[in-house]
Amino acid sequence: MQTRSLFPLSLILLIFSFVGCSTSKDQLTLHIQNPGSVDRQNEMVEVAWKDIRQKLSLTENQAIVVTDSSGKQIPCQLIKNGSDEVETLLFPVSLAAGQTASFQISTGVAEPVQTMVYGRLVPERKDDFAWENNRTAFRVYGPALKATGEISNGMDFWAKRTDSLVIDKWYKNDLSGLASYHEDHGEGVDFYKVGRTLGLGMTAPVDNDTLCLGHNFVTAEILDNGPLRLTFKLTYDPYMAGGHEIRETRIISLDAYSYFNKVTNIFETDTTGLTVATGIVMPEENPEANAATTTFGDNTGIIAYETPANEVNGTIYNAAINPNGFGIIKVSGGHYLGLNSYQPGSRYTYYVGGGWSKAGFNSFEDWTQFVKSEKEKIDQPLIIQIK
Repeated sequence: MQTRSLFPLSLILLIFSFVGCSTSKDQLTLHIQNPGSVDRQNEMVEVAWKDIRQKLSLTENQAIVVTDSSGKQIPCQLIKNGSDEVETLLFPVSLAAGQTASFQISTGVAEPVQTMVYGRLVPERKDDFAWENNRTAFRVYGPALKATGEISNGMDFWAKRTDSLVIDKWYKNDLSGLASYHEDHGEGVDFYKVGRTLGLGMTAPVDNDTLCLGHNFVTAEILDNGPLRLTFKLTYDPYMAGGHEIRETRIISLDAYSYFNKVTNIFETDTTGLTVATGIVMPEENPEANAATTTFGDNTGIIAYETPANEVNGTIYNAAINPNGFGIIKVSGGHYLGLNSYQPGSRYTYYVGGGWSKAGFNSFEDWTQFVKSEKEKIDQPLIIQIK
């Protein structure tokens, strides 16, 4: 049976139990257990669509609904990952530590679902690709910006303190001169600095302790665009690392309610092995001097950083989580880095996100505790039993 990563910070163990009369064509039941010590709030779970269709004997284009034990409908999304066919069903669940709850999938008319994720190419702003959910927002830089001479391979972070989707509004107001998104007008602000760096948690090959940064993306393809998950793919022009040509692809997804993107990098080259580094830019004159108080690293798979406080806008907190850990963690080249060996052509998957001192995270300690909890969710995945 198919098992997939559901929420950006959760790998779901899927167990099928076919029990005599329980194989109803009208409804199937999911028993979902939280085996960990951390509560799960609106965590996305995902079930293979072929198994749902088989169990319910669905006809083409027949609609389904997801309900909890009280019969209340739960919002859901059909995931295609850029293909013509539905691959999985996605929906959020909330479970206390150790709790098990039942959910039903059946045919029916679904209630309208509020859109909580959104992303698009922004040609009116030099080909940015910007995306957001009901927690936070991000962007990366495209070919029109590169044509002006500004090269950036990193991820930008937009600090938000509203559940509303604001990308279109912020761009429209900024470009018209009505309101700059570099100033906080009550919903948040862009005051993160990327430049020629990895920005917030992007990954690059390393050669002789030097980051080998690519250029701006050249193509952006949306694979799924809400209402609960956004996924898109970026491609890049080839660039050199240690005498080898690198061809890079990034696949990024963001779920509703999450502070973290799931990022999958693919680096193709003619060498048999690479060292890659996931990095968070440290915009300080001497980042090594302050690293003891501004960074947190755990080789089991966490790097976190507290940006210098802005007297007007507050403080941004960043982190990257790698389920497989980091071989080396260090400050180098103006970044806080987590390094690993990498097999060219394979999928290198990790999670990256940020929080803001004006939107729920009062200190770096609060942020690191939150990141540790998110890591625990990866290490102790939800268990789903279908009957």
